[in-house]
Amino acid sequence: MDKLYLIARIADTRVALRSRAIHSVVSVGTPVPVPGAPPHVAGLFALRSRVFTLIDPHVVVGLPPINISPGQRVVLVEVAGHGYALLADAVEDVCFIDAEETRIASRLSDGWAQVADAMIEHDGASLLVVDPSGFVALPAMRVAG
Repeated sequence: MDKLYLIARIADTRVALRSRAIHSVVSVGTPVPVPGAPPHVAGLFALRSRVFTLIDPHVVVGLPPINISPGQRVVLVEVAGHGYALLADAVEDVCFIDAEETRIASRLSDGWAQVADAMIEHDGASLLVVDPSGFVALPAMRVAG
């Protein structure tokens, strides 16, 4: 399972997420706003008797927030025992990638540098391998700093 990845477009960038970090991909309804929440928290929503914090990766990497459309796809992850949902622009595929992960050779923006772990080649394209916990932890570190 180490070579299984979810390929998605998140925050206008095509990325790979390691399958071990993902619980599922679902469609979200209308989230409930959270007054006073940091800007990357787009709201809360319930799924199967569990509440998830909806994260807007666009804000984390320095882009403007996006409007959430009913039925938009989200990637469910768990970070430190809490459920989070990352807004995805598109979910493309789940596939095995035999290529090795390599270090990132180019300079990334500060936001992407905090969430990207590596690069991987797939179907002739280089993809950023991202760690979902970076989308959750980064804004909290910025506020604390």
